[in-house]
Amino acid sequence: MQTVLIDTSAGYRIVQPRYRRALLMAVQEAAQRAHHLQQAVLASVTLPVASFDAIHAFSAARLAGLGECFMWEQVTASVALVGAGAALTIETQGESRFADAALSWQRLLNDAVIVDETDEIGEQGEVMSGPALFGGFSFDPQRSRTALWSAFPDGLLILPLVLLRQVEQRATLTVNALVQPLTDVVQCAAEMEEQVGRLLEAIEGTLLQAPEAISWQMTLRDVLPASDWMELVARIAQQIRAGVYEKVVLARSVEALPDPTIGAFNISATLYRLREGYGNATVFAVQRSGRFFIGATPERLVKAQGGAIQTMALAGSARRGATAEEDERVGLELLQSAKNKIEHTIVAERIRAVLQEHCSEVNVSATPRLLRLKNVQHLETPITAKLLPGHTLLDVLAHLHPTPAVGGLPSAEALAAIRETEQLDRGWYAAPLGWLDAHGDGEFVVALRSGLVERERATLFVGCGIVGDSEPHSEYIESCLKLEVMARGLWGSADVSSFIMS
Repeated sequence: MQTVLIDTSAGYRIVQPRYRRALLMAVQEAAQRAHHLQQAVLASVTLPVASFDAIHAFSAARLAGLGECFMWEQVTASVALVGAGAALTIETQGESRFADAALSWQRLLNDAVIVDETDEIGEQGEVMSGPALFGGFSFDPQRSRTALWSAFPDGLLILPLVLLRQVEQRATLTVNALVQPLTDVVQCAAEMEEQVGRLLEAIEGTLLQAPEAISWQMTLRDVLPASDWMELVARIAQQIRAGVYEKVVLARSVEALPDPTIGAFNISATLYRLREGYGNATVFAVQRSGRFFIGATPERLVKAQGGAIQTMALAGSARRGATAEEDERVGLELLQSAKNKIEHTIVAERIRAVLQEHCSEVNVSATPRLLRLKNVQHLETPITAKLLPGHTLLDVLAHLHPTPAVGGLPSAEALAAIRETEQLDRGWYAAPLGWLDAHGDGEFVVALRSGLVERERATLFVGCGIVGDSEPHSEYIESCLKLEVMARGLWGSADVSSFIMS
């Protein structure tokens, strides 16, 4: 595969005349359509590039000065996306946030000029060309937003100026621009070329380094006192036993402050540690107004590829054992736990019911299996289906979220209980986050094991599914186990024992 080359002495210009012509022709065609339609038209060109490291590219993109950046990586699947800047942002509000986003995206694609200079297909059949959106949605649009999440609307999908995509060792770069009826074609193409060059030069000009071992401490503080949160758990569990709900998921937040001698959290180092420690998770970062929503989530919400749908039921948790023998014993206890099996079955059946509205050939594995992560293990059931004609990924997403794994059942009543009792603005925590391309393919995860990180403060989020026989202190301990993921990412240690209330 021929790769894009840059010549920094020529002012960030693409060397190959073929790619320069492709940019100019795409902008010319988009300008003609824009003049005819009297509205902006998308010009999108995909070029071949050399393989890249996602965290390295993300760090370099932040230095390139193209705007806010995002990153998505699945190490075990060898999939990565890194975007810089925004050619367009789609913001939506309220309960219709998914449908409105889908409509805006389709309208943009209807007249778009999309050029592929790569013909690059991943080994698993992934199409790696064309424009793609990245972003997320709020957990609950009926919940009042606080200042903490002010930069994260109910729905936000970003079309980056420049997008890097990689599957295995195959990589592409897509550059996007909105072309107006009176756009200067030559200048617009030159700007697109410059943006590509700036990003690639930043990647070539920076080094990827593993974070150094550190010995500093981090202060953790419950936003809601642990005793108060456990009282909420007890109250909800009693209501479930009385038949008010089947299940309610309660979350809590923890504030993390770095050692004053360090002064600030290192975003790149945090992502590196999350990747190294949780390679079978999806590691993500979204930059918004000086804040980074970062996490390493184990839970796929839904993936669409060529009309095939993949999702999972993930509910029921236990710690990892200190030895192989203990780990097997704890895993077996989890598989046999009546409480966890009830919680898991609720989630799996709800997902099945939703998929049957939009899909055919819905297949739910007969029994759950163990998903073992570094610090915790879960019950997991894979689920597959095939999209019905006329149905899309965002249609499925709109009806899957929130699953009982992050909300509860009955859904409306559980969400009302969360609003009334949780005393927490979840924002994008436990909500859909991911990407969607022009072919209808994409993937969204549930944004768990995550936190909103600023330079000198981070707010971490964890939650637990509450059923009738939930024991408050056990749920609290389980939430602290989940907290270890972001703790390890932020400061290299997962020891939160001094923070846990005895």
